[in-house]
Amino acid sequence: MARALSGALVAVFGSTVALALVNASGWFALPGWWGRVHVLHAVEITFTLLLFFEMISLVFVIPASIANSLGKQIGILSLVLVRSSFKEFAHYHFAWPVYRQLGSVYKMMADGVGALLVFLLLGVYYAQQRHRPVAPEAHRHAFVRLKQGIALLVLGALLALAAHDGAQAWRTGHLVPSVGRFYLVLIFADLLLLLVAFRYTRAYAELFRYSAFVLVTVFLRFSLVAPPYYNAGLGVFSALFAIAVAYCHRRFTASPRPWAASNSPLPRPAVPGSDRPQSGASP
Repeated sequence: MARALSGALVAVFGSTVALALVNASGWFALPGWWGRVHVLHAVEITFTLLLFFEMISLVFVIPASIANSLGKQIGILSLVLVRSSFKEFAHYHFAWPVYRQLGSVYKMMADGVGALLVFLLLGVYYAQQRHRPVAPEAHRHAFVRLKQGIALLVLGALLALAAHDGAQAWRTGHLVPSVGRFYLVLIFADLLLLLVAFRYTRAYAELFRYSAFVLVTVFLRFSLVAPPYYNAGLGVFSALFAIAVAYCHRRFTASPRPWAASNSPLPRPAVPGSDRPQSGASP
């Protein structure tokens, strides 16, 4: 599979470069969008296809681990920032002096540094993970099947968005990936995963972690639609927030707190006038 994906990326890159050379030679005029492709567009188009493959791989991570799927979302954001830098580079004019294009250069630098910081923070996020099953062993397979169903819904939405982007690019000559819309789909998918998890666990620590993961996806969505400079800052903040959630969850569940790991979201209050908890509560 990896070889096939790599071959597809190489084929798209090579064909785009060849198309750009045909346009630059002036041998004949190509219609519509095909006639406006130049060499620097090859990088942008190839990165767009790479993003699509990464979003598909995200779908297959969801049934295995919700925490890892969030890490995949953060990783995709870093690739979006890199693509944004190349997108600015595609509009760079080498015949013009640099000082006339400093705005584009600064945007490229901001997106590149933001992508690097998100990449580094993603490694810290994965290092904080301590995977353990949420659902009881008797219901674990049912929980995985429900997550697989949600993943299929996300895959269907992704393919529909890709078809819409392709049709729009063919009609208008401009390829605008619906990454922001895809993350909006992920927000609702994360909410649905939270509700499904509530069926198998009422542990406060797990429910809080899933709820915070939804909030991280919201922050990632803000980063995708934010203007230059702010998008990189919001991306770094999203990664930092995800690390904080993973770290606090790991520390919170490391020490024995019966009310954090039980099926009761909060400890039950003690009986007035007694030093012992109410019946059914953990001492």
